[in-house]
Amino acid sequence: MKKKNASLQEFTQRNGSWLFAAAGCIVLWVLMGTCSGNGLSLKSLIDNAYTASFLAIAGLAQMLVVTTGRGAIDLSIPGMITLGAYVSMGLCNGQNSMILPALLAVVASGVLVGFLNSMMVIHLKIPAIIATMAMNYLIVTVTMLIGHNFNVFTVPSILKNIATFRVAGVPVMILLVALLALAIHFLLTSTTYGKGLLATGQNLEAARLAGVDVGKTQILTYVFAAVLAGLCGALISARVTGAYLGMGNSYQMDSIACIVVGGTLMSGGRANAAGTLVGSLFLYLIISCMQLMGANAGMQSMVKGALIIAVLLIGAAENSGKNLRKKCEGSTACEIKTS
Repeated sequence: MKKKNASLQEFTQRNGSWLFAAAGCIVLWVLMGTCSGNGLSLKSLIDNAYTASFLAIAGLAQMLVVTTGRGAIDLSIPGMITLGAYVSMGLCNGQNSMILPALLAVVASGVLVGFLNSMMVIHLKIPAIIATMAMNYLIVTVTMLIGHNFNVFTVPSILKNIATFRVAGVPVMILLVALLALAIHFLLTSTTYGKGLLATGQNLEAARLAGVDVGKTQILTYVFAAVLAGLCGALISARVTGAYLGMGNSYQMDSIACIVVGGTLMSGGRANAAGTLVGSLFLYLIISCMQLMGANAGMQSMVKGALIIAVLLIGAAENSGKNLRKKCEGSTACEIKTS
């Protein structure tokens, strides 16, 4: 019984944040139905999940970088989304035959950006948030320089179908993103790379002493994140039928918000792919509810900011509680205080 209680407590501690967000999604869905006056609508829930699926890809990319620890955040994701959109649309030029070469070019761009990010962080010892912010400026500049040479408003029909096609009323994108999250969960829990990434995020020096190639792990992580962001941009451009400068800007803070809500530790060492999906849906349901209530964009941003702060405070309280319990284990003084 004690083992069951302990395992249940551990599950709750690891997944409490995103389970709370999942419950919040249900509440918000009911609230949307009430505010719209149309009652509960499965279609509205699916539509919000479809929109959230694009954010979820950016969120999964951000989650990987944050998991490396030491306050790492990838601020080059917005620029990479925009670059991915321009490269994919520009090289395709509306031709289905060019989709594969265009996507390979997006992947190559992501590999280069991710590698450069990791080199600045690992070898130049630049904090990740500064290195990736500088990289984002470089990406935006490159996109501006090459953008006027591309036709970015003609979308190949196959790519358009991937981004918008529905099966029995359910968008294919939702299914693809769910499979992506499942693959990343497997990567983190069942591969040497994933276990090394979690160990690196928890304690870099301890991971190095344990035989983890922390440098290689960080390089792969930044590369994976940049590639995901680039492919996300290609899919977004297919959905909105074109690419434009700044199209990734809204994903900068939202990609952080959805992983925080989803239970990924901002201090690193713990990631939750399923929670990132739920966190993305939660954010979009909040936006939809506020739009129904007539709230402006500023108010929506304030609510999202307050939500992030609240989740971080709860996480900080949980961590301090865990640290206190660890200090109290076997301590007579603690036993006297609690008696």
